[in-house]
Amino acid sequence: MTSPHAAQIRLLLSAALALFTFTVVIGILNGTDLVDFNHKALLTHVHVGTLGWITMSVIAASFWLFGLGDQSGKDASLIRLLGYATPLSITAYALAFLTTAGVVRPLLGTLVGLVILTTFLWTVRQAQGRTLSVPHLGMLAAVLMSVLGAVLGILLGLRLAGNESITIRTADAHPAAMVVGFLVPVGMSFVEWALDGGSVLRKAGRAGWFQIGLPVLGGILVIIGLLLDIVALVTFSLPFEVIGLVILIVRVRPAVMRVSLTARSTARHGLTALVYLIVNLGILIYLIGKYFSKEIDPPVHLLLALDHSIFIGVMTNGILALIMRFRRPVAAIVDDIVFVGLNAGLAVFLVGLLAESAPLKQTATPIMGGAILLAVATALPALRGSTNDPSA
Repeated sequence: MTSPHAAQIRLLLSAALALFTFTVVIGILNGTDLVDFNHKALLTHVHVGTLGWITMSVIAASFWLFGLGDQSGKDASLIRLLGYATPLSITAYALAFLTTAGVVRPLLGTLVGLVILTTFLWTVRQAQGRTLSVPHLGMLAAVLMSVLGAVLGILLGLRLAGNESITIRTADAHPAAMVVGFLVPVGMSFVEWALDGGSVLRKAGRAGWFQIGLPVLGGILVIIGLLLDIVALVTFSLPFEVIGLVILIVRVRPAVMRVSLTARSTARHGLTALVYLIVNLGILIYLIGKYFSKEIDPPVHLLLALDHSIFIGVMTNGILALIMRFRRPVAAIVDDIVFVGLNAGLAVFLVGLLAESAPLKQTATPIMGGAILLAVATALPALRGSTNDPSA
């Protein structure tokens, strides 16, 4: 099936790759301890990664999934507007983190939030009367949770700008909304889509609905628990996350058994994303059981391991698999270097974080970052003018 929004999808994916370069370069310099960045630069690093790389790619994926089979072009003007407004607003927002600390941040955050809200409303309308696959459900859940995350981010920005009537607990609820409520369901979608391209054409069964719905419910419980300071709700979210992941593993097991790590395909990215999703949930369970349930602040290195296991291990693998579907082919050796460098580098990096080993972390960072930069350098020209438009 040909998407009527192919040009905007490639524009968003290209912009996401370009913005991700900033995050990766900062990550390499920071992870190797060559540069000690200030708080503004690190906040920009995080937000360019979450918004510029992940959210923008999710919006691109939503345009394709929810535009499948729609050749009427009735929404062409809206999608074209979103195609330009998304990278422009996110770039401006990132620059605000880098250069300001006042009310400009929440103002530009509101603009980004409106773009995300418009995307969500479009996906809801497109979902009506459509056969919804599990990847469809995951993207729909992701944009919903992204709207909630944006609202919390705006409130946190207003708090930091001097509005003390807004609870400081938004500082915990905002990242939790993104890491648990947003990234887990969309990560599941990317895993399934990468492992089995035909999954986007099959109607989601009851198990698929539970697979996506339970982690979303768990994410909402975490947000409410953190906002209201009800620790039991945060702890109670864990079974929902675990059951959702177990359902995913059972459902994709046949596809997993067919994966060859030497075959240059999206499937091997899907398999490694699944492995890192399991690692991420294991770290989350440990953090909640040992720290959050006892109202103890967890050590920073464990939070960094939690973030990188899902930001890089799950989402970057998943997004690179998505990009592979839309770009022209590149040299086979490039795909191999990217795959091995990204995932082996990340594995050593996570061990370095968990073991608090600076040498391991410093060794792994340039390997992982270099592989990502190679992916960016080769995918950007391969997306330009590409005629690839996947049917699955």
